[in-house]
Amino acid sequence: MDKGHSTMAQHLRAVTSARLAPPVRGTRRGGAAAPRRVSRVARASFVDQPGDDVAGPSRASTKTKEKAPTADVPAETEDARAYVESDEEVREREAVGALVRWCVERGATGSGLSVRLPDASNKGRGLEASRDVAVDEPVLSLPLEMGICDAQEGHPPESWETMMNAPWGVRLACRVLQERAKGEDSEYAPYLALVPASVPGSPLLYAEEEVVGLQYPPAVAEAREMRDAVRKWHETLSAQCPSALAGADHDAFAAAVSVVHSRTYGVAGEQNQGYFRALLPLADLLNHAGDEYDPEASFFERGADDAETVSKKQMWPPARDADNVAWSALDGSGTIAFAATKALAPGDEATMSYGERSNDHFLMYYGFTPPRNPHDDVVVFQDIEHALSWHMVFHPELWDAGEDEEANARESAARAAVRATEDLLASTKDGALMNAEPRLKVLPGGRADARLVSLFAAAYAGTDAGVAKGKEMLDVDVNSAHADIARRCAELLRQMPTDLKRDAAILRGEEGIVSDATRSSVSYRAHKKEVLVDAILTLGKGALDLPEAYR
Repeated sequence: MDKGHSTMAQHLRAVTSARLAPPVRGTRRGGAAAPRRVSRVARASFVDQPGDDVAGPSRASTKTKEKAPTADVPAETEDARAYVESDEEVREREAVGALVRWCVERGATGSGLSVRLPDASNKGRGLEASRDVAVDEPVLSLPLEMGICDAQEGHPPESWETMMNAPWGVRLACRVLQERAKGEDSEYAPYLALVPASVPGSPLLYAEEEVVGLQYPPAVAEAREMRDAVRKWHETLSAQCPSALAGADHDAFAAAVSVVHSRTYGVAGEQNQGYFRALLPLADLLNHAGDEYDPEASFFERGADDAETVSKKQMWPPARDADNVAWSALDGSGTIAFAATKALAPGDEATMSYGERSNDHFLMYYGFTPPRNPHDDVVVFQDIEHALSWHMVFHPELWDAGEDEEANARESAARAAVRATEDLLASTKDGALMNAEPRLKVLPGGRADARLVSLFAAAYAGTDAGVAKGKEMLDVDVNSAHADIARRCAELLRQMPTDLKRDAAILRGEEGIVSDATRSSVSYRAHKKEVLVDAILTLGKGALDLPEAYR
């Protein structure tokens, strides 16, 4: 992910999504990922090839489906388990082999990884360990120049005056379109043969009803702005330099943007000198696995029946990091290296973290959302003014009962508390995020923006004898603030047209075939509801009922 690329707004004029949460440590793929430090997959039929530095597919024309023996069913014989590959599987294997050979010819080296072909798990292609791999062992090394880079080279000369002012996603999308138009004559043909034509789960490719189906206003607004920006850039390029598009219509252009957003590496040089974006063959097969909660921790996974008995500890236990590969800065020779951060056994999928990001970022760039993401968040107020206005309307008994002087004192105390919180956190990483993000959020685990808690708590304490004159906020004031945040979360939850049970039924296919767009949209909104439910249960401390659909 792209270290210098923090929000969609910088590139496609979309809404920011910074959070008061742990910061991103590095970057990768489409403007987001971090080198940091396992999910099991079925072992594919790949082995390290003698003489090759990178593992490719086996030349055997058969593969096996393992069936574990049980007390009642004997193990199948080798002959019974073997089957002849379909034409599609043969083409896939041969294409992967051609890609590996192409990469090796251009300087790629590595050991211990092989390419996993798509299988019944619906995971698609990926990389996996072909043998035991030790911690810190190098597994892949790629020269940056072998990728499709975000640079002037390759663009039609007459287009560069316009292209140089375009967002990086537009420039790289055009490079992909230009190379695809060359067909087998493209030097990148073996690579592009395995690059998908689109990312179906990307909001760029949603129908309008699927955008609305996100059910979360910030995401709906961001998706619309992003789609509108892509449409305008297609219009601009069509009018000023049509050769840049290589004949692509709007739909093909949007599809190409969705691809480069999901696959681009943002690579910094050593000592942060220079910054490059590129599509990197083989490396872009590393799937995401980052910080996550265990499946049983999720309200959504377990179902809503026991929601009111769930404690914070039960719902959101400490998260674990599931990734096992990290990558380095670009060295002096222009090479990027990948190494294992955990021991891998044969068949373990090799994964890396795309960054400690909210699900908004994952959806908009990658077209999917990680389940049980501890870095997801929900905007509850647009800013301090919005929160204070809501509190005044919600608590007339507090704000309208006394003289104007008392209400003024409460407001002064509340604003002073926010400033004090900002000053206290100014030198921390959260302080930097506060400066970049005026929106007030809740996160999994019942975590809430410290500015919001201090605002509401000081409003309770801040009479003429209150915090404005030095009185400390009491626990009862903080508890009241937490309860108000929980009430706001319940409001937002009621505004979402479907509940978690309905979302689960949709994802199970009970209401029809589940398209990639539907899956990404419904999974996204369901996780937002989980965060809201958790905030209600944790901050409300049992004093506030969940909306009726969740009881």
